Amino acid sequence: MEDRIAFEDEVRSLFNQPRIKKVECDILNLYQKCEKRNDRRERNGFAIRQLLNIRKYFLEEDFQLNEVSRQLLMEFNSALKTQLEEMWKQTIALGEKAVYRSPFPGTEAIGKCFLGYYYSRIHPVQTVRAKKMWAMLNGTLATFEPLYEDGVTHSFLVRTSLEGLEYDSCNQLLFLNDDPDNWNAGLDKEYTKDLHLIYAFHNLWDAMHFSIFDLLWVRDFNVELYVESNYATYSGEYDDLDWSKYDFYK
Repeated sequence: MEDRIAFEDEVRSLFNQPRIKKVECDILNLYQKCEKRNDRRERNGFAIRQLLNIRKYFLEEDFQLNEVSRQLLMEFNSALKTQLEEMWKQTIALGEKAVYRSPFPGTEAIGKCFLGYYYSRIHPVQTVRAKKMWAMLNGTLATFEPLYEDGVTHSFLVRTSLEGLEYDSCNQLLFLNDDPDNWNAGLDKEYTKDLHLIYAFHNLWDAMHFSIFDLLWVRDFNVELYVESNYATYSGEYDDLDWSKYDFYK
């Protein structure tokens, strides 16, 4: 317990560093300007993405897993894994009700999982600045991380095939493999060898703007489930255009 309190005090001190406060305030100021001047949205959006990368670098510059952060990472990974497993089941159930009976051949059931829209109440930093930064990161205001449009990992799809419903196994969703794995790249291999970290953690931490300190205390998620159909109203043969040819000058 004392170790956890000491770690949380260190995290509060980290987020209170002048350079962290400065970069986060710059991000939030730029977003406010985006809201006031729509013509600045693209330029400021690019600047915000660069500053989010800088923020992540500053926060993690000296980060090393200890017993407390390792335990928090295990808890986050477990909560995320449980939610993705539930989403996998719910999307299949939706597919069985809607996709299998659909008269349209291009119908799919789609499941996406996002980190909770509301800021974690157990995070040691509970400032207004931290809560607004979370809204910047998790896409509730705007999407500054294109990879996050599908959520914590790729969308899970259930579609029809000649054999019935077609979809990936739960392990494919969790590990990108039919066998369990451990996505611990970038972390101490020996210290994390038994954590069974799922791909979604690696995707959030390694490929996006989320720092480890943004993720450790997340226990809640938002799930989107929906059915999508695409079909054409035309029939017959149409031009098969050859885009390798320069045949458009006539």
